[in-house]
Amino acid sequence: MELPIIVAAGIFDSKIVAKNTVVSRKRTTTMFEIELPIDDGGISYIDDSFSPIKTNMVVCAKPGQKRYTRFPYKCYYIHMIVHDGILYDTLIKIPDFFETDKYETYERIFKRLIKHYNALSKGEEIIIQSLILELLYDLGKDSAQNIAKQKNTNRHLLTEKAIGYIKEHLTEDLSLDTLAGAMSLSPIYFHNLFKVSTGKTLREFVEEYRIKKAIDLLLTTDFSLTKIAYECGFSSQSYFSYAFKRKMKLTPRKYIQELYSRYEL
Repeated sequence: MELPIIVAAGIFDSKIVAKNTVVSRKRTTTMFEIELPIDDGGISYIDDSFSPIKTNMVVCAKPGQKRYTRFPYKCYYIHMIVHDGILYDTLIKIPDFFETDKYETYERIFKRLIKHYNALSKGEEIIIQSLILELLYDLGKDSAQNIAKQKNTNRHLLTEKAIGYIKEHLTEDLSLDTLAGAMSLSPIYFHNLFKVSTGKTLREFVEEYRIKKAIDLLLTTDFSLTKIAYECGFSSQSYFSYAFKRKMKLTPRKYIQELYSRYEL
């Protein structure tokens, strides 16, 4: 495994280094730049993404990215060159910005790194490399968990959005292509996401929801089966009756009669 080449490590404080400057110059990075904010402050921009600077976050810029910062900004930093290999792959996968609950762990590593980097005494390189490896291991593990958590959150939000769309458009076309388009996702990705989140295919979920609404209308209105079929999004009264019996094992009217007799509604 090829070890990183440490180019710089220290503390950056825009109030000292860039007095009376509001925004840093835009530049293209030539190496990996890992930063741990010390104070809440301005905004960090990397390529097309940006994030308010907070002390519970990590910034990881990669070679070739364009970045600049709106001040104030104070952070621990380390700049390093890493060539192809396991460490490079680990760093490339780390998000440009991610929140962490391991701030104190990272702060301890950064402080020791900076101390030994500035010591310039014999044997410091071994300690520095061991700390770098510890940092990269923690960052890789932490960011992977963060990505997984974010994916779960996004999946939940997208599923809730899809269910809301189904409820609001029950009488309309709710095909896989239609829902995927409404969610700005590919049909295959949306199908897999929806099934993992609900345990049902979109078709199964939509039909079950339509039948639940039909039962509610059967209980609370005197609508005809044709009108109920329409209100619930079925293509016809005959298909509504067929789907209802397939799911509930009884025809719509017979099902309601059974409910009345069982619970004396």
